[in-house]
Amino acid sequence: MESSWILRGDKSRGWVTVWSPAKVNLFLIIQGRLPSGYHRLRSLMVPVTLADRVTLETGPKINGVSVQCNVPDIPSDDRNLTIKAVRQLSAAGISTGAIRIRIDKKIPAGAGLGGGSSNAAAVLKGLDWLYGLKLPNHKLRAIGQRIGADIPFFFKERACMATGVGEILRPARLVPDFWLVIGFSGLFIPTSKVYKAFPLELTNPNARVRMPFSLTGKGKHGKTGWRLINDLEKVVFPRYPFLKAFKMKLLASGAAEAGMSGSGSSVFGIFMSGAAASKALSQLREEYPGWKLFSARPIWQGSDVCWRDVNGRDRSEGLSC
Repeated sequence: MESSWILRGDKSRGWVTVWSPAKVNLFLIIQGRLPSGYHRLRSLMVPVTLADRVTLETGPKINGVSVQCNVPDIPSDDRNLTIKAVRQLSAAGISTGAIRIRIDKKIPAGAGLGGGSSNAAAVLKGLDWLYGLKLPNHKLRAIGQRIGADIPFFFKERACMATGVGEILRPARLVPDFWLVIGFSGLFIPTSKVYKAFPLELTNPNARVRMPFSLTGKGKHGKTGWRLINDLEKVVFPRYPFLKAFKMKLLASGAAEAGMSGSGSSVFGIFMSGAAASKALSQLREEYPGWKLFSARPIWQGSDVCWRDVNGRDRSEGLSC
């Protein structure tokens, strides 16, 4: 596939670097449970400018498949989704030989921001480019689906509406202008645990989300009628009230809307200007010194990012990263 997230590389020297962004679920509605045990959902998934970089290296001096990461806690064995990506490519009949994977990690692990899934997708894209495989997007998504439910999303390289159990992805055509402040306390909540605890009587297949993006952003929360829903907050917030308190703090700091991303435990706020986001981020860093706090922008199209691509074209699009 042609990927606008290939940063740079040299096929003759056997290396490539791929941009690997996080994702945020701006809303998530649970619509029911299937006989398989999986939940039907509707969610707006958006890649954001908080991102890792994944570099692949191959050559005669490299043995086997290995992972190196600047964060010590990231597993380097088969628990790492990037290694699973290489294995699944081989299982599909495509052998790539020895590969060294280097991950420059900015996305916190276990935050519900899709960092591991994004890294796995980046490996598949990088191998496709490095070896000139030219695999179609749907085949790469199918390989990714066997590794993790979020991985196919990262081959879309744009905001998508996810339905079904998350496997049906439709490009979102909204192009709003806003900033995100994202907070992660360090609490890891297993996704399966959250979904299993969700009471079926709380499902609402007819729920509607009123998005703030068509508005001017002049009003305050509660006066504009903005309403972003994450049904999983009904499970997580009663068990971890400090996460709800952080959401309310974002709103008190000027966020137009705030919510938990996916199954958590990251919580984000939407700000309608960079100045408002920066001010809130500074305040939160003083009040939440133990948290990991980030500012980011949404990526609505694959090229809305900050780099020069492998062909030297400027893809900054006026963003500050």
